[in-house]
Amino acid sequence: MEPTNPYATPSANPYGSNPLTMEGSVAAETIAPLAGTKGWVQFMSILLWIGVGFMILGGIGMMTAGSFMADVIAKTQPNNPMASKGFLLGVGALYLLMALFYVYPALKLWSYGSRIAKLKNSLSLADLNAALHEQRRFWKFTGIVVIVMMVIYLLFVVGIVAAGAMAASKGM
Repeated sequence: MEPTNPYATPSANPYGSNPLTMEGSVAAETIAPLAGTKGWVQFMSILLWIGVGFMILGGIGMMTAGSFMADVIAKTQPNNPMASKGFLLGVGALYLLMALFYVYPALKLWSYGSRIAKLKNSLSLADLNAALHEQRRFWKFTGIVVIVMMVIYLLFVVGIVAAGAMAASKGM
């Protein structure tokens, strides 16, 4: 019998001694936290899809109503810049463009939830990796959009301050 070294580095297997978990399979305890978020992830995806639908309807409605409003404004106030059909069509088109920015995160969240469901059944390490990749793609896109929006807001604030400074300097 060999003596054990009391000062040796301890070793542990977080997946237990089950041979299945040691060869590319994931323990149920690891999957449980992900499985607990699946319903919420897909709920948020559905809300994003609903938002896409409303934005598309809003964009089409703005373009349609804007065309009629432009005719009315042009008859009553010919010098009003809102009388241009191009301006109102552009605002509606902007809504349609903004709707596209919601499609990708909605797809990624739905894919993430679907991968979690597949992982629950297979306990496969490959399915865990696939689920985590879908989540990573969602957060990468969301982070990029947040950075772009922060830059746009910063430019907007700088523009407002510059316009105010120019207006103040002309008033003196």
